[in-house]
Amino acid sequence: MRNVLVFIAVGVFGTVALADEWRTPTEADYPSANGRYVAHVTPARDAQKPRLDVFELRATERIARWSCELANQVAPVEVYLSDDGRCVATCNEWHKVGYGDSVLAFYGKQGLIASYSMEQVLHLSPDLKPVDLWGLIPHSVSSRWWDRISIKFFDSQAGKLRFCIWLHLFVRWTTWDPSTGREVVVDDTMTQRCNAKARRWALEQIEAKQGGDCPYEFLGKLRNPEDRPLIELLLSDARFGGVRQRTVQLPSSGTGPAKQRLESYEASSSNRSLAERILAQWDRKDGKSGTSYLGRVEGTVRLPRTADPKQATLWVCLVPITVAKDQWHAAAPVHRLVAPFGDAVFERVEMGYTEMFPFAISTVTPGQYWVKAALDKTTPLSTMLLRTYVPRPGDYESVDSPVMTVRAGGTQHASIDCTHRVANGTD
Repeated sequence: MRNVLVFIAVGVFGTVALADEWRTPTEADYPSANGRYVAHVTPARDAQKPRLDVFELRATERIARWSCELANQVAPVEVYLSDDGRCVATCNEWHKVGYGDSVLAFYGKQGLIASYSMEQVLHLSPDLKPVDLWGLIPHSVSSRWWDRISIKFFDSQAGKLRFCIWLHLFVRWTTWDPSTGREVVVDDTMTQRCNAKARRWALEQIEAKQGGDCPYEFLGKLRNPEDRPLIELLLSDARFGGVRQRTVQLPSSGTGPAKQRLESYEASSSNRSLAERILAQWDRKDGKSGTSYLGRVEGTVRLPRTADPKQATLWVCLVPITVAKDQWHAAAPVHRLVAPFGDAVFERVEMGYTEMFPFAISTVTPGQYWVKAALDKTTPLSTMLLRTYVPRPGDYESVDSPVMTVRAGGTQHASIDCTHRVANGTD
């Protein structure tokens, strides 16, 4: 089953970055779900069109069955092959997801059967303005991520082959007859079949710790009570440390690239954010927002005026009150902000170092904490994301640590003085 369903969060994000840093496409194999056939794609080269070759696998042999040119300019991003080796579905254009006339295309022994643009797949009005699309579909420099979170697979029942797509964007299934390339109406029976098949895949992915957000997003929309505990587990996920910087644009000097000033940092857990958003939607009733499960801490850290911030890293940690104050660094607090300063870290971003530096830590588990801040000036920046940090002579840290109670849905404020110079590396 794991090879049956492939969604774009893996199919795309495993090969390209959201910043549109696409690698050069290479020849690749795409096996059928039953492993009996494989589709081999050769990207366009020089004046040659991209090519599709389908092989039957027998022991160590690859027996050619059929081939054709692809309608893509360079190569498709995703390729799906039916279990009988007769039909291929491709999605998107390399480096141009969501653009062109081959956003969805079907192929057989006769070659191209049908191809569709994003607007046709999504049944969007041809009169829809680009500005309206920006509000509907996530965009990046190169692409329109219409299927950023989606599930796609071939399904066969009673001799009828269908290509099925679930889009998180619209929370619905669409199915296609790959032999004709025509869309087929999805009835209740087909919806239930697709949901059951996709749920099995989602549970397998979660158990294997694979699949990214998509399995959780699908289970959240399905709202099977048996699946809810799997989502709730993410609320206590220990992989905490995603840091987002807030910057402001500086006036242009007229020469060189534009620069920004670093204003503040915010740390959070992407998995916790995902779980809280899904559960809030799950709990929503009569248009009202659902329950909040996590809290937030924000405030300022007073930094030493005499300290040169270059190559320094600011740590702000929420330490459970059960941890002794002289053992905070050994406890490796889960809720932490690790914020680097310096031009070596952010090209085109000025340090923005100020004596009072704003910070925020979100997706915090409700409870009681005391706040610890430290300015690390001795550890190389290459190790700044280590789980633990031990104060060393030359660093600065806070001494008076306020205790606060974080409540679900609430925001606590803290003002921390981080001007005490570390003498022996542990005080």
